[in-house]
Order: sequence, then structure tokens, then C-alpha cells
Amino acid sequence: MKTVYIIEDEEILRNLLTTFFATSFPDLEVLGMSGNGGEGIEQCLELAPDLVIVDIQLPEVNGLEILHLLKRKFPKIKILVFSGKTSPQTVKIAVRGNADGFINKISGLAELTKAIHAVQKDEQFFSPEIYDEVVRMREEGIGRQSRPPFSE
Repeated sequence: MKTVYIIEDEEILRNLLTTFFATSFPDLEVLGMSGNGGEGIEQCLELAPDLVIVDIQLPEVNGLEILHLLKRKFPKIKILVFSGKTSPQTVKIAVRGNADGFINKISGLAELTKAIHAVQKDEQFFSPEIYDEVVRMREEGIGRQSRPPFSE
């Protein structure tokens, strides 16, 4: 992984994440950042970053739709969902969309750091409270699927 793109509607968080990458992951180049999903998806389709950090609640196109679209277009892209919206249904949609990780924003940058290290090793990472839900879903056979459940 060499490049990252950030899609987050909160400007202060975008700036924080840019600084975070510059100081904690200087080997990863931040290609850009967007405050809305429409612009974010366009930029990712054009720039093809190796890693995308995406929030869920975004103007124009939500993060779960972005996840599904990018994974279809670029199957090897790494996508980490970084959101405070962690309902079982949201986690289910992210897992079905082949998210490489899901970090609860309240977990902070320490969890995000662990997630980035995991995806650099081709592993998945889920915040502890989300991980329990993922395990439960997989035990029930919900597992990873490539089609978005909202198009059924």
C-alpha cells in the first residue's frame, strides 16, 4: 500500500486524519480528501488509491454505497469504514460489501492504527464491539458477499 484517500464530511476530522497519516504513516501518500460521497467516489475512480478511509453518513453518496462501488471496480482496494454508526444492520452491509475493516470513531486513532497495520498485511480489522457482531453474523452464515443488500 502506498496511497490513501479520505472521505469524511467533518472538515476537522479530515484535517486530523491527514496529519495522522503524515506523522504515523509517512510511507502512505494522501492523494486527497473529500467532504461528500459524490466527489469522493469520482476522485477514487480517477486516482485508484490503495486504501480508502470512508465514513458512512456522507452527503450525496453514503459510505456503504462507496464501499460496494469501489470493491466492484477495484477488487484489491482496501477500504476501512471509520464511523460512529455501528448498528448491526450497518455492520452487516459493510461485511457484505467486503469491507477490510470497520473502526468505531469513538475507538480513536489507536484502533485506526491497528486497522491500517492489519490491512497492510492483507488482514481484516474490526473494532472489538464490531468484531463480536461480525463473528455472530458469520456463524449465522451471513459472511462476505459481493452484492449490496440495498439493491435486492
